[in-house]
Amino acid sequence: MPGDDDIIQGCKRGDRKWQQELFLRYGRKLYGYCLRYAANQEDANDLLQDGFVKIFDSIGSFKGESTLEAWMTRLIINMAISRFRKRNSGPRFVEMDDLHIADDAEEIQVASYDLGRVLSALEGLPEKYRIVLNLYAIEKMSHKEIAEQLEISEGTSKSTLSRARQMLKDQLEGNKR
Repeated sequence: MPGDDDIIQGCKRGDRKWQQELFLRYGRKLYGYCLRYAANQEDANDLLQDGFVKIFDSIGSFKGESTLEAWMTRLIINMAISRFRKRNSGPRFVEMDDLHIADDAEEIQVASYDLGRVLSALEGLPEKYRIVLNLYAIEKMSHKEIAEQLEISEGTSKSTLSRARQMLKDQLEGNKR
């Protein structure tokens, strides 16, 4: 099995065989990220396809400072955030800086829920809530980083996360019956 260095060199040359190898090796995992950030499977497929086009166009700039997988994942997430910003170029969030919401808000206990049920509940969240929840809980970004990425205030990030957690909890409890 060829290593990532072989695949990178082949992709830099624009060799379709190596591009296919890259897609076969990482496509499924990157699709999982796309599903977390997209509104539905169709949008996730579009994001994955556009992401690989960008990966192939940008692979010459890959410097190896991180793993290839981490570099591609960051590119996909940045594309998802960029799409979110473009679709929501008007007022996206209600500013709630004066509302104090602690970072250590109640955690949702998902261990008792079926993974499919959790993913379905996540998919059902409105986009702004799903994105903030993903960035905070999965990507481990701080509220400051989220605020910078989404061009919102830290307070809005905190309040959106709190609301997303509550909505997810409500959906899971409603689906648990």
